Amino acid sequence: LEEQLLIADIGVPTTSKIIKNLTEHASRKELQDAELLYQQLKVEMADILEPVARPLEIDSTKKPYVILMVGVNGVGKTTTIGKLARKFQAEGKSVMLAAGDTFRAAAVEQLQVWGERNHIPVVAQSTGSDSASVIFDAMQSAAARNIDILIADTAGRLQNKN
Repeated sequence: LEEQLLIADIGVPTTSKIIKNLTEHASRKELQDAELLYQQLKVEMADILEPVARPLEIDSTKKPYVILMVGVNGVGKTTTIGKLARKFQAEGKSVMLAAGDTFRAAAVEQLQVWGERNHIPVVAQSTGSDSASVIFDAMQSAAARNIDILIADTAGRLQNKN
């Protein structure tokens, strides 16, 4: 479990805290039963996150409210964008997506699929285009259309493109 938490990039201090708490709070049965251990792990992680959990407060006077999704490659930024867009849309907000991940093959298409599914406009250019230009164009478009929220995808790569 410790190895999996570290692989998931939870970090050494947090992983150590989780393992320590599980060892102290979980019964022998819970430690040996994968499903029970998983349930206890969720409780421990929720306890760690609870003090900093708070709803996103969107300033409706500043349109568009921009959410820039950043993170290393493969962590689910684009999928999370689709889910966030749908959530905001369900709350009555107008949403636009910016396909700023111009590095990963099919990233633009993946975001366009999320847009089509939810009838959300997507500002995109071809793979290899300048990401900053895509996001700038999206901001201009969102402002012109009085869009409430612009969610911008980014490539999870370093400058060296490795």
